[in-house]
Amino acid sequence: MATVAEAPLPWPVCSLLLFVATSAEEDALKEQAVRLGLNFQKDPALTKHFRDRGLRDETWTLGTIGGETVVAVGCSRSKGNAVMGPHGRLGSAAKGVRYLAATGAQGIIQVGMAFGVARGPQQIGDVLVSTSLIPYDKRDVKPSPDEPGYRNDYSAVEIEPARSALVERCLREKERTKFDFAVHVGAMLSGAARIHCARFRDELYNTAPHGNDPICGGEMEGVGLLAATMKADDPVWCVVKGICDFADEQRDEDIKTGLAVAPRNAAYFVLSGLVNDAKMSADREEP
Repeated sequence: MATVAEAPLPWPVCSLLLFVATSAEEDALKEQAVRLGLNFQKDPALTKHFRDRGLRDETWTLGTIGGETVVAVGCSRSKGNAVMGPHGRLGSAAKGVRYLAATGAQGIIQVGMAFGVARGPQQIGDVLVSTSLIPYDKRDVKPSPDEPGYRNDYSAVEIEPARSALVERCLREKERTKFDFAVHVGAMLSGAARIHCARFRDELYNTAPHGNDPICGGEMEGVGLLAATMKADDPVWCVVKGICDFADEQRDEDIKTGLAVAPRNAAYFVLSGLVNDAKMSADREEP
């Protein structure tokens, strides 16, 4: 008789993947799942399924929540250190492609920490929801007579829309639930740079095209998930992150506070949206 770990998994394995990129984000996701009374547990069969495909990240199943079957994927690690950003064999691009192929999931939510763009109107711990991503690394660097002798031309940047069903869930949750943090919805800057400079952040904010939605912040992993989208009109991803800093000269000081509150609030917002959608669906089905 086959053991639990040897039994074949159903296909698709899940409908929704939750990705994190740091150990703080991983811990926050676990903590908020427990807070909301959700299952958050290892599944030997799931672990074996991923190991057989060369996937070594820690994973947990959250079971079925309303219309979604949810699997959380922990941060990727190299020599014990978390791997952040989109690039390389363990970056979010490779991760998105591999886990979609291994699960048949229809969506990915990248949960974690981001930077804000407006200190004051935005606060550390506020949550950002991406309606679209702005991959700002796709720019032309041209000579300029002014210092420092070059300028960045962002006119080639193409705005990438998020998965509408995931954004709509976030909008529902923003409207129906009162949080002790604000939720900002809009376009998000996404690239591999760790930004510690208000001047560069403001250049991106003021110069990069953003379509009809205001720029609400920026982060590092979402741009990698663009690689996981197979059809131009069917994106698989949405980015939901808490503000950890403001990508300026105070970044390192802000992170001392933001490291705890930002991933916690983002995780709570995402999981609360799943739980409340499930309740709403159950209420509709009652006679």
